[in-house]
Amino acid sequence: MHGNGEGVPQDYSQAMEWYLKAANQGHFKAQNDVGTLYSIGLGVPYDHSRAMEWFLKAANQGHAAAQYNIGIMHRNGQGVPQDYSQAMEWFLKAADQGHANARYSIGSLYYNGRGVPQDYSRALEWFLKAADQGHANGQIDTDLLYKYGQG
Repeated sequence: MHGNGEGVPQDYSQAMEWYLKAANQGHFKAQNDVGTLYSIGLGVPYDHSRAMEWFLKAANQGHAAAQYNIGIMHRNGQGVPQDYSQAMEWFLKAADQGHANARYSIGSLYYNGRGVPQDYSRALEWFLKAADQGHANGQIDTDLLYKYGQG
């Protein structure tokens, strides 16, 4: 409620306080939310290392959004050294659970040849999976691959 201002004034510091109570009891969604606030510096100082710590707690419980967030941090080198192979590993875990952004990100790694050999066919496969879930960028990139005869 505090994080999005439902029924109370929006207050990320208060949101963090409540998320931490749940996260410390092992609630994986709250752990991911704590990681998110640290990763963007809302209600707490910006801290990628602490974000990664909380994302890992949630991801190790199978939380797809946290797995995706870890993939993003590895892809961008936030709180960890940039590592496209690690990003792919985490994106695959989230994608296996149907996470559309993870599926799109896998397609992007294949399209750009980051952490994997460049492969337009595999990129198209993953963009289509994201597109089928209504992912707008997946739809656009699928169109572009077909338009230019790639994949």
